[in-house]
Amino acid sequence: MAHYRWMLGTVSCLLLQACTSLSSDLEKTAPTLPQAYQQQGKAAPSPVLAKVEPEWWRAYNSPALNTLMQEALEDVAVLRQAQARILQAQAQARIAGASLLPELQGNLSAQRDAPFSSSHGDSRSQYVAGVFMSYELDLWGRNSAQANSALFQAQAAAYELDVLRVSVQAQVVHLSLQALGDKQRVAIARQNLAVAQRLLSLLEARLQAGAASPLELAQQRQLLASQQRKLFVLEEQAIRTRVDLTTLLGRTEIMPEPQEDIATLQVPVLDAGLPSQLLSQRPDIARIESQLSAAHADVHVARAAMYPSLTLGVRAGASGNHWEDSLRHPVYSLISGLVAPIFNAGRLEAGKDLSDARLQEWLAQYRQTIVQAYMDVEGVLAQLHSLDAQAQTMEQEWEQAQLAFQLAEARYRSGSETLLSLLDAQRTLYSAQDLRVSLMQSRLQSRAALFRALGGGWQAGSSSLADQGTVAEAGV
Repeated sequence: MAHYRWMLGTVSCLLLQACTSLSSDLEKTAPTLPQAYQQQGKAAPSPVLAKVEPEWWRAYNSPALNTLMQEALEDVAVLRQAQARILQAQAQARIAGASLLPELQGNLSAQRDAPFSSSHGDSRSQYVAGVFMSYELDLWGRNSAQANSALFQAQAAAYELDVLRVSVQAQVVHLSLQALGDKQRVAIARQNLAVAQRLLSLLEARLQAGAASPLELAQQRQLLASQQRKLFVLEEQAIRTRVDLTTLLGRTEIMPEPQEDIATLQVPVLDAGLPSQLLSQRPDIARIESQLSAAHADVHVARAAMYPSLTLGVRAGASGNHWEDSLRHPVYSLISGLVAPIFNAGRLEAGKDLSDARLQEWLAQYRQTIVQAYMDVEGVLAQLHSLDAQAQTMEQEWEQAQLAFQLAEARYRSGSETLLSLLDAQRTLYSAQDLRVSLMQSRLQSRAALFRALGGGWQAGSSSLADQGTVAEAGV
């Protein structure tokens, strides 16, 4: 009796250690995050969880974007691959969980022995029927730890799907906004090219009248050629953006040019919240926590493998020369076996060291993932504030560039200004127009980057395995 009490106490200690050591490791490994983001500004952070809606892209008020997003989430190759990996992990969890239950096997055989010549004896038949049940007592928790490891891997696969889904959402928004910006920049380049062509015609007329020099004509032609070259570059970039979006969506025909105007989109407003809230907002953190739990369970498996294993078995069956006789006198056998490692050249010890090292690697990656999540938000907030500040002065810069060009053209027509001033006003206006659209596009894209950095609307507990009943069948 004392022997069983000792065994029960040992198992209890092992289970208690398994439950407490991982949480202790996480507390030691997790970095201390600041109370607020340094780039948040002077406004006090909201004590309420920053609300990122699951369909956050609708804040842009773009029907075309909503349609593309629906298509992307329904049929994107990377998401289908992740879903297939979830099914694989679930199957592995069921395989590992099966070791917690007894295994039952049945056998049915018939054998006939007869000499080649009938003069040497009669033939004999032998029929055997039986069942065998075996069960390994999980004394040290090795089988349950294996099942837990497989289950945590299945959970990590589900979180990986969430990580990819957030990534796909951000890519669709980024490329859609890029396509809108490319379209607007191409339109501006074509308008500027038309203006440059108009001024070239004016110079040609003035040259014939003797009011302009060949040098001025050459300078305007050089500017016109430069605008044509830039237009070719912008058109190629626009096609490349649509090709990237087409590839992401899995289409076989290049996306058509978008019909919306980037200036009509709304700029979403979002409070970044508190840094500590990232722990429950980011699916990549949840994924690595599941992988950490799996690695911790693997350590328990490796340690339990160094202890003896006890297997119990029951065999029942009967045999006879005829089928009806084989079932009349069944017999049963009780089997037990104790297997303990004696010498394995340090293989089991090395397996334990390997599991420990992997756990330490995951702990280091866990810390780095949290740091990276925090710095992602800090970096996006810094970019967002910079772009907003630039946008406040960009409108005035663009308006003054337009006014300067109009005045320079009027004065040049009247002969009060040199061509050099007109050319300089042209370049300034072209640059201001292009930069204005680029800033507009970057501001919209920076909001998408902030949504992604905050977890893209994902919340802890919103992710689940595709079939929870499947996991329950694993017996974990």
